Amino acid sequence: MRVSGLGPKAEHHLLELGFNPRPTPAGGWRLATAPGGPGPLTVEPTEAPHDDGAIGDSVLGATREETAQAACGLMHLYGLREGAGPRRLGLDHTAVVRAVVTGQGALAGMLARARGLNPGCVRVDPTAALLLTLGHYLAIAEAAPETYTPRAIRTERADGTDRTALSPRADAGLPPPFLTRDGRWVEIETFRAQRWGALWQRLGVDGVAIGRAWREHAARQWTARCTLPRGLHRAVAAHSLAELQEAAHACEVAVIELQPPARYRPCARPWTSRTGPVPAVPVGEPARTSLPRDLPLAGLTVVECTRFLQGPYAGRVLAMLGAHVVLVELPDGDPARGIEPVVDGCFAGFRALHRGKHPVRLNVITPAGRDALRELLGTADVFLHNWPAGRAERLGLEPEALWRTHPRLICAHASGWAPFRGPLLPPVASDWSAQAHSGLAHAQRPDDEPPAAGVATLLDTLGGLTCAEAALLRRETTGVTTAVETSLLSAARLLLNGAKRPPAGPLFHPLPTGEGHLALGDTPGARSALGLPPGADRQAFVHALAGESAANWEKHLNASGAPCARVRSIHDVLTGPALAGRLAYENGVHVTAPWEFS
Repeated sequence: MRVSGLGPKAEHHLLELGFNPRPTPAGGWRLATAPGGPGPLTVEPTEAPHDDGAIGDSVLGATREETAQAACGLMHLYGLREGAGPRRLGLDHTAVVRAVVTGQGALAGMLARARGLNPGCVRVDPTAALLLTLGHYLAIAEAAPETYTPRAIRTERADGTDRTALSPRADAGLPPPFLTRDGRWVEIETFRAQRWGALWQRLGVDGVAIGRAWREHAARQWTARCTLPRGLHRAVAAHSLAELQEAAHACEVAVIELQPPARYRPCARPWTSRTGPVPAVPVGEPARTSLPRDLPLAGLTVVECTRFLQGPYAGRVLAMLGAHVVLVELPDGDPARGIEPVVDGCFAGFRALHRGKHPVRLNVITPAGRDALRELLGTADVFLHNWPAGRAERLGLEPEALWRTHPRLICAHASGWAPFRGPLLPPVASDWSAQAHSGLAHAQRPDDEPPAAGVATLLDTLGGLTCAEAALLRRETTGVTTAVETSLLSAARLLLNGAKRPPAGPLFHPLPTGEGHLALGDTPGARSALGLPPGADRQAFVHALAGESAANWEKHLNASGAPCARVRSIHDVLTGPALAGRLAYENGVHVTAPWEFS
């Protein structure tokens, strides 16, 4: 199963970047350049729309959202939250990812031209673009295959037949969010175990449950699961929102109420920027005339001070485009290196995020460490960090301070809440607090289900992609000192579809078949192919599909003009021949670059 086409959102995104895209017969766009410069730059998908084996619709060859989610493994990961099978994410997530990666390729191609290279075409692989956002999950699954398998045990009945049931661990709790006594849905967030324990002790939860809950809570960015003991849910249900907030404030823990999807308006430009003073002597880059084997960012240096996911993803993209990325770690190394599963001395997920980077160890809290960082920045083109708001200023490393000695530096901050500031924002920024606060917890679920943030990471990865794009944009369009800021919240606003939640329907979530699940578009063609009347409910579809496997239905229904896709698990993505060309193996698995420049 391949994902075909880049989609109309990619065209819109190119317009937002300042391009004037003109469609090409191959399903891409021709981007005009300045008069007197090289000819137009063409951006095209690596696979023409509707080629053999691809699944697409008639709008610019764009894959339907539900089939793309099924094909790349996202539905499998998203369904781990409930543990009841794959589920659809009610957002145009894959379309937005393809759009941003397309914009990155276009900007990188233009930057290459500005630096003396002359690519005429950027080819974007939409399947690799989607897999890139799941790279840390793929690396973990390859190292520890049981991580994303159902938590089940097999027992034997008295008559000798098998019975499969959920394991005690899987059946011992519920995922967030929590429901308060006065009917308010909330997420509870902190990065510190001591504060987590203090809050739950204050609410009367026993220590064993607190410890188990913390392990689930702290690991959720890697496991796509977070099943918390029911005692925690009961403790929250015994308190009003105001009482819970008072207890959390005393323990320095964030309580984030799930906001409606109309809280923030959707945005098309997920970045803000400001420029510094123009240097007294213009600072340019030497012309580079003949480096045919170079990637667009070859020769540029990025100094990266990041942890967790959003910032590392931005640095990973810049490294894949050819930049020399210097990763600044803590003096004893990033603690995430020691998380299981460890492969060749390093956590598989950490290696996936930081592959191709060059680590150094500094303690930027000390004056000597900050001096060493400033020395590194003296030869850098981009300074990338994801520190909490205010930390750069406290360290004397804010853009205005750095520009006095490094006037050509692009400062890129992958933040939590930019461009917004103030006390009404949650005090802790994470993928899940941002999903709750932005309205995505409502917007991603159909209107007949209670709101909930997805446990699989959505905003960390998309936020990292947009931060890398913003750094490329400023590098390509300006020669003056510039600071760009993106955020988890701005990534969420890219995904918002407006004030309405997605409507429920019998085929919203994938359907069980005789073997596996099938994501099927609710079209007259699908009902006709299955011999079902227009008013058929979900159970009628399940009954009609029960006789064949999802793989067989995928072939038959697509041939009949009914778009569908078998739901691939993360293991299917790793082992299936259709996606093997997008994966490479070197001290673990990693996704190949989604761009080709020629």
